[in-house]
Amino acid sequence: MLVNEIEGQKEELQKLSRQGKLSDKQLHNRDAWMLDRSFGRDYLIKTGQVWLANFPQPYLAHDDDVSNVDGTTSSQVSHASDNLATIDVGYEMHMWQSSFIGQTHMVETSSFYYTALPNRLERLTKNDYLPKVEEKRMLEMRKFQSSDPKEKSNSNENDTTPTMPLTLKVLSCAPRVLETKRFLSPVEVQHLIDLATGVKGDVVMKPSTVSASNVKVNNKKEKKVRGGSNARSSTGGWIHREQDVIVDTIFRRIADLLNVDEQLMRDQDRGHDSLENDEELFPTHDRIVEAMQLVRYGPGEEYSAHHDFTYPSIEDRYQPKRYATVLLYLTGESDVVENGVRHSTKFGDKGLEGGGTTFPRAVTTDFHDGIKIKPQSGKAVVFYNVLPDGNFDQLSQHAGEKVEQGVKYVANVWVWDPVVS
Repeated sequence: MLVNEIEGQKEELQKLSRQGKLSDKQLHNRDAWMLDRSFGRDYLIKTGQVWLANFPQPYLAHDDDVSNVDGTTSSQVSHASDNLATIDVGYEMHMWQSSFIGQTHMVETSSFYYTALPNRLERLTKNDYLPKVEEKRMLEMRKFQSSDPKEKSNSNENDTTPTMPLTLKVLSCAPRVLETKRFLSPVEVQHLIDLATGVKGDVVMKPSTVSASNVKVNNKKEKKVRGGSNARSSTGGWIHREQDVIVDTIFRRIADLLNVDEQLMRDQDRGHDSLENDEELFPTHDRIVEAMQLVRYGPGEEYSAHHDFTYPSIEDRYQPKRYATVLLYLTGESDVVENGVRHSTKFGDKGLEGGGTTFPRAVTTDFHDGIKIKPQSGKAVVFYNVLPDGNFDQLSQHAGEKVEQGVKYVANVWVWDPVVS
């Protein structure tokens, strides 16, 4: 029936074209639509999956990590010139291998945990990202940082420790879902909660919407893709990377976690002296990451099953899309937030219950009705909204379970591929 409908639509479009009733733009869109439908038919025959995206799509980088004997893989933090290739339709992005449940990947990051608050937390400016200024700032911040999230830093300017490790563990192969339990330090968790509760900063928490509203496309004003929805009962607010040095460090750590160059998460300024040769590496004026979304779920609040990917216009040859989601848990089971301060309680009637994250379409050898991830303060979950061939992943549907008791705080970061342009 679907094939007959498509053939009928093709004939109607061809008729209008012969009659000269289509503009050049409409003719272009007609050709793009027909090409997409034709590719979708072949894709379904070859893969058995429905083509959800628009054709053509840039391919993501295939897994090229070296597997170790124990089943782990290793990857070193590298620059865009090392592991990203510029192509005529976009930018290839890395995807972590997920060959089996429990597979682990070791990630090295130079963005150490904050284990003490800096004396001042000011908003960063463009000048703060100048190479020399940035290098000096990061060196000064080391006295507030440690490679152990729960230990005070004893580092100094002579500390030559280059990186600290993060371990990513595969929770699901289809969709690709991974977690790292020690992603945020207690100090960083509390700082984000402070921003969400109004203790610090100017973050305004409003009823949550279902949208992709905080990424700039073509340097135009931010716009919502979809408005509010009853599917999401919570409050949320947005903070940008430049909020302060702690938030900036978290974004850097996220870049390392995804194995992408953190400079792609900045606005690219062609006129800046420090970026005079960036044309070869960064073919965009826009960052590929949205602002971080802080979200609060109270008792009875939830987010029903949904996908994070959005559908770009068929007129956009780059087909920008959310390729990866990073979910940061600020509160875990039994955690309590009182007067804006998080603490854990083993036996309390106000501790967090419920609020897990589920992937109802995930199929594993142990579970055939999805997987569930329990909230744990400081944990990060990474999942991909697309497949390596550029198609959207239907299995990436996920939900935030209802909070039965207490309050849940999380932070979402969405990363786009290809580079928004």
